[in-house]
Amino acid sequence: MASVGDIHASKVGPEVKRNYVHVSAPGGHRQFYQDLFAGLFGLDPAMGRIGPRLWLDLVRARHLLFATIDDDYAGFVAVALARSLIGRRTVGLFLRPSKCFESGRLVYRLKRWTFQCLRHLPRLSLFTILPFKFDRRFAQVAHGWVHDPQMWDMHDRATSTETSQLSRDVLTAAGGRAILCFLGSVRKSKGFEFLADIVSDHPDLAKDVFVVAVGRVDPACGEDCARLIAAGGMVVDRFVSDDELLSLYKACDFAWCCYEPDYDQASGIFGRSVQLGTRPIIRKGAYLEKYAQEGAVAPVSLVYGDTRDAAANIAAAAANRSDKPGRLGEIVGGWRADFVQKIRAAL
Repeated sequence: MASVGDIHASKVGPEVKRNYVHVSAPGGHRQFYQDLFAGLFGLDPAMGRIGPRLWLDLVRARHLLFATIDDDYAGFVAVALARSLIGRRTVGLFLRPSKCFESGRLVYRLKRWTFQCLRHLPRLSLFTILPFKFDRRFAQVAHGWVHDPQMWDMHDRATSTETSQLSRDVLTAAGGRAILCFLGSVRKSKGFEFLADIVSDHPDLAKDVFVVAVGRVDPACGEDCARLIAAGGMVVDRFVSDDELLSLYKACDFAWCCYEPDYDQASGIFGRSVQLGTRPIIRKGAYLEKYAQEGAVAPVSLVYGDTRDAAANIAAAAANRSDKPGRLGEIVGGWRADFVQKIRAAL
């Protein structure tokens, strides 16, 4: 398989038509999606903002998947239009379709109009990573939907996750109490201030629940970290490897996914918790809550901002910890198979 450098340096002539999966930049979910799709569908990785040379390579490609269209709408549209004109298919994943329906700025209306028009473009297939039943308006701007890969990518590894020194330290510190993990970068948008409010306002919760935040801390959350520690919690402010994160999912009882109302989108933390049988703590009314209807893992749903309701629900869940759900592998495997079938057919 060619490297990214090979792609940018290659001269793709009419006789050489490669198969590409494109992202605009490395890091975060972009790199994860690209690596996953390259392996699943036999695609070569292409990366970067779409200038003239990369545009030409992508237009000439035999098969083309945009792993994330949201970072470069203009480049995606330019490639999709050209490929449609010459009779080639283009497939794109739409990570944030809800932005098309926000109000207050002209750009949202323009985005909605653009994608409503693109739905009629021949040989283009657009998929959201949230089911249409979560928001019926998504059908106005996309052709179909698939489950976010972060909901099923661990299907083959879920039973083989090892412990780590970090997970052992957390288990020791918990001393038999239920463990609630805030995983990944510590930011206000991910509800960290609300979590700090809960443990500060209801110190008795610490008798039954050990709260730990693991990941790089936004400086704006420094005071909230101090409050969480004062209430008996733990903060690990550093980069955490994928293996360490996975070991924490296996060790903890609850994963914090109760994000601010403005941060209403798919979540890798939520997806990993579902796959590994850890109960996610989510905001009532969020898109994530609707995954409860899929039957994989029952979430703990909180009214955002209501610390009394939150503390009561978390305490009740901690008192009724149960084994991992029996049908989890079957459900997650079905999501994976559905994704592969839909994308392969569109390519």
